[in-house]
Amino acid sequence: MPHQPMTYRFGEYTLEPGEHRLLRANDEVALRPKAFETLLFLVSRHGHTVTKNELLDAVWPGTFVSDAVLTHCIAEVRQALQDDAQNPRLLRTMPKIGYAFVAEVRQSSGPADAGPFLREVPERRPASAIAVLPFVNLSADPANEYFCDGLSEELTNRLTKVPELRVVAHSSSFSFKGRDTDVREIGRQLGVGSVLEGSVRKAGGRLRISAQLIDTAGGFHVWCEQYDRTLEDIFALQDEISQSVLAALRVELVKAERPPVITPSTANMEAYLLYLQGRSFWHRRFSGQLQKAMECFEQAIQKDPGFALAYSGLADSFSALGVWAFVPPHDAFPRATALARQALALDPALADAHASMALIHMFYDWDWAAAERELVRALALNPGSALVHLWAAHYLTIVGRFDEALAEVLHAQALDPLSSGLNANVGWTFYLAGRHGRAIDELQKVLARFPGNPMALLYLGFAMAAAGRPAEAVSFFEASAATPGGMPWAAESVGWAAAVSGDAERGRRVLEESMARSQTSYVPSSGIACLHLGLGDDDAMVEWLARCAEERDALMPWLKFMPAFDRVRPDPRFQAILAQIGLT
Repeated sequence: MPHQPMTYRFGEYTLEPGEHRLLRANDEVALRPKAFETLLFLVSRHGHTVTKNELLDAVWPGTFVSDAVLTHCIAEVRQALQDDAQNPRLLRTMPKIGYAFVAEVRQSSGPADAGPFLREVPERRPASAIAVLPFVNLSADPANEYFCDGLSEELTNRLTKVPELRVVAHSSSFSFKGRDTDVREIGRQLGVGSVLEGSVRKAGGRLRISAQLIDTAGGFHVWCEQYDRTLEDIFALQDEISQSVLAALRVELVKAERPPVITPSTANMEAYLLYLQGRSFWHRRFSGQLQKAMECFEQAIQKDPGFALAYSGLADSFSALGVWAFVPPHDAFPRATALARQALALDPALADAHASMALIHMFYDWDWAAAERELVRALALNPGSALVHLWAAHYLTIVGRFDEALAEVLHAQALDPLSSGLNANVGWTFYLAGRHGRAIDELQKVLARFPGNPMALLYLGFAMAAAGRPAEAVSFFEASAATPGGMPWAAESVGWAAAVSGDAERGRRVLEESMARSQTSYVPSSGIACLHLGLGDDDAMVEWLARCAEERDALMPWLKFMPAFDRVRPDPRFQAILAQIGLT
C-alpha cells in the first residue's frame, strides 16, 4: 500500500505537505514556497521552541539568509493564518530565541476531509467564499424589514447547499446590519472574497429588488441587476439571483444538469411571509423572542398545512425550550418529535428536518446511532450549515470523540465567525474536552466582543471551576443569572460553585431558594443535583440524577464528561445512571 503523507490540522486550518497546500476550512490559502516550508517546519515541531538557526538550516540549507528575510517569512505566515503577533493564537515569538507553534495540532495520514460526518459525501472543495449581507428595506412600511431579512437569509440558506461554495452563516453576516462598514473590512472579518448585497422596495404585491455582487479585495462590482416582479415570483427570483451569483463567481457545478438552487417551499405567500417573520424572531430567541417565532410558525402552518419548513421551525422552537430547560422536557420534546416527523413526511429531503430529528435523538431519545444517522443525512443535504456542524460537534462531544468534535466546532466557527452563540459553544467544547485554559480564552474573547452574553458567562463559570478557580466562577454564574429572564441552571450553578469554593452556607441557601421556586415554576432537576453535588451530599445527588433520567433532563447527555462530576465519576451509582442513557 503506498505511503500516505501526513496531514496536520490546527484550528480551522489544514496543512497538506504532499499537496503543498494550506486550507482554511475548505478554502485554499496562498503561501509562497519558503513561507509554506517555514510553516510546515514549525507545525511539525508544535509545542517546542524552534531557534532561528534551526529554521534557517531547515528552510534555506547551505544558504546565507539574513534575519530580515526570516522575519518577513514569519510575517507572511502570520498573515496567512490571521494570527496577531501581539496576541498570538497559533505562532508565538520567543524573544532572542526563535518561535514556537503553540496551537494544538492533530496529525493523520491521507488527505484532509470535510469533517467526520461528510466522509460518505463525495469530496468537493469550495471554489469561492461569500457572505450575503442583509438586504436594505427601502419600503415605506418598516414592517417590511423582516421580509428583507428573510430574503437575505433564504439566499444564504439555499446557497449553503451548493458544495462548491462556502457561505458565511446568517448570524455573522447580519452582524453588519445598519453599520457603514467598508466591504474590504467585511471581507477580512468574515474571510470571504465576495459579498452579495442589495435593497428591496415592496409595495403591496409588487417588488423592486436590486442586487450586486462585490469583490472584497478590490471593492469593485462583479455583477449587479435590478428586478421588478410580483410577490408570487419570489422563489423564481431567488433562484435567478442565486444562479447569477454562481455564474459571476464562475462556480462550476458538478452535475451537468442541476435542479434550481431555490425551489418553492409553499404556494401560499401569506404562509411564506409568516415563516420569514418567524425565523427573524427565532434568531433572537435568547432575547425573549422565541414565543413570537412559535406563533408565526403556527400561523404559517394554519395557512398552509403542507409547509414542511414551518413544521421544522416549530419543532426547533419546542426543542429549544427543552434543551435550555425553559420547560419540562416531557412538555417540549414529544411535540417537537411530532412536528419534525411531519416535516419529513412532507419533504424527506429537507435538511432542516433531519437536523431537527438529530437534536431530538440527542437530548431526549438518547438514541446515539439515530442521532448520527440524521446528522450524516442533514450534512449530506446541506454541507454548508454552520448550525448542523455545531450539532455534530455536540454529538461527538457527548460520545467522547473529542478530536472530531473540535474539528467540527472549529469548522462551524469558520462558517459563522461572528456568532456569539457559536463562539460560546467553541469554548464549551474545549471545556468538555478537558482543555480548560483554551476554553477560558475562547469564552473571554466572546465576552470581549459581546459583553454580558449569558451563555458565555455560564460556560465561563464552568470552565473557571474546572481550572481550579471556583470562587471566580461564582461571579460569572451570578452575571449569567442576572440577565433578563435568567439563564437556566445559572442560579443553581452559583450555589454549586460557592459550595465547592468553601461557602457551604451560601450553597444551602441557594438550594432552599431553588426548592421554593420549584413549587411555582420549572427548575431543572439537574440544577438541584448539582447543588447537592457541591455540598457533598452524594446520596441526594444520586437521587436527583435518577429523577433527571426519568424526566429526560437536557443536561444528562453532557454528564459523562462534565468536569463538575469528576469527583463522583467512580461511584457505581453514577455509572449506573450513565448506563441508563447509554453512555457507559
